[in-house]
Amino acid sequence: MDIKRWDYQLEIVENKNICLNFYKFSIVSKEIATVAVAGQFCMIGFEKIFLRRPLSIYLVDKKKGTVSFLYKVVGKGTDILSKLSVGEKINVLGPLGHGYNLDIEEKKEPVLVAGGTGIASIHFLANSLKIKGSLYYGVRKKEELLCLDKFEKMGWKIFVSTEDGSYGYKGFITDLLQKQIKQESVVYVCGPTPMMKKVIDIAKGKNIFGYASLEQKMACGMGVCQGCAVKISNAYKMVCKDGPVFSINDIYFE
Repeated sequence: MDIKRWDYQLEIVENKNICLNFYKFSIVSKEIATVAVAGQFCMIGFEKIFLRRPLSIYLVDKKKGTVSFLYKVVGKGTDILSKLSVGEKINVLGPLGHGYNLDIEEKKEPVLVAGGTGIASIHFLANSLKIKGSLYYGVRKKEELLCLDKFEKMGWKIFVSTEDGSYGYKGFITDLLQKQIKQESVVYVCGPTPMMKKVIDIAKGKNIFGYASLEQKMACGMGVCQGCAVKISNAYKMVCKDGPVFSINDIYFE
């Protein structure tokens, strides 16, 4: 498939702290907003960093041409990004990668599983699916929960876990998923690798099909540097170019 992508210097129109060390920022690009699909990402570059940072697309507004991202401040690069002001320019390369398959049989329920900033990719997916289902969302503590009100407004059934028990089920979200997931489901998952591995094991064990958006460190975003190789169907694929979304049946964690 020929994927259209743009490499632009664009102005930040929003960059705000939404909770703890989580931020949302937006740019305007009608070209990206028009063609982007859930599961894709952009490589974001700005002054004082050598390599661009990959960020999943959180939401697009095709009418306004806005493209939004969620990110967590975890190091020098994201800390610099969090301090950029509205009006400052950043380099945006995207949209990149292949997104989720949105075709679901009428009798199947979409089950979305998110952990951490994986909620960004899952939120865009929830906005794109015609059929509403269930969201399973796990974080360490309630202060890290994002977008719950938006999923409620969209009509999704929501199951939340926190590791410290401060909100919802105390423990891991995969514990709830294991107990409650039904055979008539299609699983979509994005989050930390240990969580995704467990979700994939659960789905395979119950013979449930689905898709996973893998998280991997990237340098180029287009498969040139080959720094994001993962094992897919007994061969190595690039998460940035061949993914980041893959069928869970093809994923083998080593």
